[in-house]
Amino acid sequence: MKTLDEQLEDALARVKQLEADAQASSTLLTEAARQSDELRTKVTAFTKESDALTLANQELSEQRDQLSRDLVAAKQSLTSTANTIEELAKAKEQITTLTSEIETLKANAKTAERIAAEHYGAASPQPVPVTPRGDAEAEALLTRFKAITDPKEQTTFWRSLTAQQRTQILNAK
Repeated sequence: MKTLDEQLEDALARVKQLEADAQASSTLLTEAARQSDELRTKVTAFTKESDALTLANQELSEQRDQLSRDLVAAKQSLTSTANTIEELAKAKEQITTLTSEIETLKANAKTAERIAAEHYGAASPQPVPVTPRGDAEAEALLTRFKAITDPKEQTTFWRSLTAQQRTQILNAK
C-alpha cells in the first residue's frame, strides 16, 4: 500500500490531470461553439441564397412561360401573314390576268370601231340613217302592224308575235 504522501501526490497528479482535461474540454467546447456559430451563419446564408435562387427560378419560369406564349402568338402571326401573302399573290395574278384581258378587249374594241367606221362610213359629217338593216321580215312586220288601226287588233297582233319579232319591230322604228 501507498503511503499518504504517495497517495497525495497521486491525487494531486490526478487533479492536475483532471484540470488539464477540463481545460482541454473547455477549449474544445469553445471551439465547437465557435464552429457551431459559423455553421449556423453559413446555414442562414445558404438558406437566404436558396430562397433567392428559388425566387429567381420562379421568375425565370414565368418569363419562359411568357416567352412561350409570345412565340405561339408570333407563329400564328407568321402563319396569318403567310396566308395573306398567298392571297395577295393570287389577287395580283388575277389583276394581271384581268388587266391583260382588258387590254385585249380595248384593242378589239378599237379594231371593231375602225372596222365599223370604215364599213358604215362613220367618218362622214352626216349621220347614217337608221334602217331596218335591210331585213325584209322586219319591214313586213312593221308594215302589217302600222296597217292595223284598231288598238284591240294591234294588241292581239302584238301578243301573237315572238320575242324576236317584237324586237325586230322595235328596232325598225
